[in-house]
Amino acid sequence: MHFLKCSKCGHFNEMKSEYLVFCTKCNKKLDNNYSDWIIRNSDKTFEHFKNQVCTTNVEEPDKTNTKKNKVKGLKYWIGFTVAFAIFYAVGTFAGEAIIGVFKKPTLEKNLVEAANIINKNCPMMIDSETRLDNAIALPNNIFQYNYTLINMAKESINIEEMRQYLEPNIVNFVKTQPDMKTMRDNKTTVNYSYKDKEGVFLLTISVKPDQYE
Repeated sequence: MHFLKCSKCGHFNEMKSEYLVFCTKCNKKLDNNYSDWIIRNSDKTFEHFKNQVCTTNVEEPDKTNTKKNKVKGLKYWIGFTVAFAIFYAVGTFAGEAIIGVFKKPTLEKNLVEAANIINKNCPMMIDSETRLDNAIALPNNIFQYNYTLINMAKESINIEEMRQYLEPNIVNFVKTQPDMKTMRDNKTTVNYSYKDKEGVFLLTISVKPDQYE
C-alpha cells in the first residue's frame, strides 16, 4: 500500500485513486497531490507518483474507526456536496454555455449538448469525498449527474438515511436555483446518481417536474 501524508494533521492517506486531492481526516488539500504533481511531471504515471512521492512505511489505518467517523459525518459532507456539486457542474464552468444550448429547438439534442459541455471538465473532484464522473442525457427528457463517493464503501453507508437527507435538499435546489431554470423551463427530470468507491451503485434521486413546478 502507498500513502500520502497530510502536512496539516499528519494523517496517512491511502492512495487508492489518482483523484485523491483532500485529506480524508481533516479535509485540507494535500500537498503534492497527484493532480498537482502530474502537471509538473507530465511524462510520468500514477505508479511513478506512488513510488516517488508516497510512502509505504506506515501501519495500515484502523478501518473500523475510519468507517465510524465517516458514517458519523455523512450528513455534513453530503450536505456540502448537494450545494456545490450541482453548482460547479452547471453554474460555474458550464452555465452560460448550457443556457445557449437550450435556445435551440430540439430538446433531445439540447440535453446531449449540455452533457457534452459538462463532460469536458469530468471527472472532477467536487470536495474531498465526491467526484463528478459525468453527465448523461437519457430518453424521455431526463438529465442525469453521476457521482462517486471515492472514500466510502456501501456497507458503511445507511442508504435510507442518505436518501432522506439528500432528497429534500436536492429537490429544493432544483426548484429554486437560478442555474437550474433551463431544466425547469423544459420540464426536465433531473437525476442524481451515486456510486461507492468500488463503483457499486448506491441510489438515484430523481427530481420530476411536478416536484419543482
